[in-house]
Amino acid sequence: MNICLVGSMRNYERMLRLSTHLKEQGHSVKVPVDVSSQGFADRKQEKHKFMKEMFGIISDCDQVLAVNDEQRTGYQGYIGPNTFLQLGMAFGLGKSLYCLSAWDERLPYNEELQAMNIKKLDISLPS
Repeated sequence: MNICLVGSMRNYERMLRLSTHLKEQGHSVKVPVDVSSQGFADRKQEKHKFMKEMFGIISDCDQVLAVNDEQRTGYQGYIGPNTFLQLGMAFGLGKSLYCLSAWDERLPYNEELQAMNIKKLDISLPS
């Protein structure tokens, strides 16, 4: 399978480990470009470029897996705005959607996440 990983850049190292694990199982895996050191939160053009690149990566994949199995900002199974947007893109393109952990139902876009029919995937990642 051709899988795209999405999630917070704060989980980037985890995404890389998961990517290696999935590749060892014979999958083709795409991981976002690490832009965390760029600090582009205030740089609209860089964020625009990143979002366009992610749309291309998502378009080329069969499945999208949200790496959301850690707590952040008081939410267990956190799915942030960018990850939500990427899942929405994938949903619109008819991709199969998965997440590593159930998301916190207090997220403001909980109903939209539920409507996307995202399946929880159990993956044991080696330490």
